[in-house]
Amino acid sequence: MEVFIGHIYPWLKWVAVLSPLLPFVIGLWLIRKQKDTRFTLLFLFIAIGVLTEAVSRITVMIGTTNNLWLAPVYTLLGFSVLAGIFYYSFDKILLKRAILVGIAGLCILIYYDAFVTYGITKMNSVSRIAANAMLIVMAITYFYKVANNAKVIYLDRDPMFLLSCAILIYYAGTSMSYAIFNEALAISDDAARICLAIIMVLNVLFYISHAFILRRMAA
Repeated sequence: MEVFIGHIYPWLKWVAVLSPLLPFVIGLWLIRKQKDTRFTLLFLFIAIGVLTEAVSRITVMIGTTNNLWLAPVYTLLGFSVLAGIFYYSFDKILLKRAILVGIAGLCILIYYDAFVTYGITKMNSVSRIAANAMLIVMAITYFYKVANNAKVIYLDRDPMFLLSCAILIYYAGTSMSYAIFNEALAISDDAARICLAIIMVLNVLFYISHAFILRRMAA
């Protein structure tokens, strides 16, 4: 444990911080030729990740003792953009309306989470898990759509299928870490770092997958 916290964790933290830059650079190179709204939204999601990491580093450099207020902001923006990608990927009006209702509901939940229950100085566990659950449902719903579409032959060529896989793995994998983060932090800082380490590893894999998905969208 001491070796991990002292040597591996600092390197993992920086890899996680820099991981959005890879798909961001690729997106900058490809966006000039793109008119697909979903490509633009995915690039916006990556840009939000880059900006969030930058603000997080700046708050640490200036000596801010707590920057967890970034979590509810990122949760709302990130969820809204990813939900927008699914909004443009579904054809049924009912599904589109359900996505809009989900965004509105998350706004209310984040407000309750940040100002009524946990406060803005703690991890927004409830709203984060709710956002994760809704994205997982959207991903599974897209799987169902693809399964009933006889025109789709090669799934690895469908960028939305790849994005749904990435969302399922990342958000399902990080939900438990977010759920127990506040309890782990109450025990010790090292316990909280273990939760963060799991999130960081999945975060790196998540953003690497975006690099391939952007290229598929641009194909």
